[in-house]
Amino acid sequence: MKNPILLTSLTVAVLSVSLIGCSKSTSEKVSDKASHAYETSKTAVVDTWHDVKAYSFEKSDDFKQRAEAISSDLDAKISKLKTEASEAKASASRSAVMDELKNSRADLSAKLAALGTATADTWESAKSNVITAAKRVEAAYDKARADAS
Repeated sequence: MKNPILLTSLTVAVLSVSLIGCSKSTSEKVSDKASHAYETSKTAVVDTWHDVKAYSFEKSDDFKQRAEAISSDLDAKISKLKTEASEAKASASRSAVMDELKNSRADLSAKLAALGTATADTWESAKSNVITAAKRVEAAYDKARADAS
C-alpha cells in the first residue's frame, strides 16, 4: 500500500474495535499493538510534514492528498479517543481538553478547505496554515491522550 498513514489508521481502528469484548490479557495485547501503531503513525505524520513542507504550487495536488490522509489519520485517532473519553468520568479539565481538540480539528478543516482555493500567489501561506493547524490538532490530541492516562 502506498499510504502508510492510511494503513496505520486502519490498523488502529481495527485494533480499537477488537478491544470490545476481549478478556483482560487479550485486551492488554491489543492495547499494546494499538500503542505501537499510534507511535508508528505519529512518526509517519512527522516524516510526512517534513517531506511536504517544501512542496511548490506545482505539487499542490500531492500536498492536498497527503494533508487529507493525515487529516483522516487524525480523525481515526480522535474517534478512538472520544470512545475512551465517553467511558471515562468526564471532568471539567477533560471536557476542556476535548473542546480544544474539537476546535483545533475544526480549524484544520477550514484550512484544508482554503487550501483548495489557493493560487500560486497564496500557496505558501495556505500550505503553512494547514501544517500549523495540523500540528495544533496533533498537540491537542497528545494533550487529550495524556489527560486520559
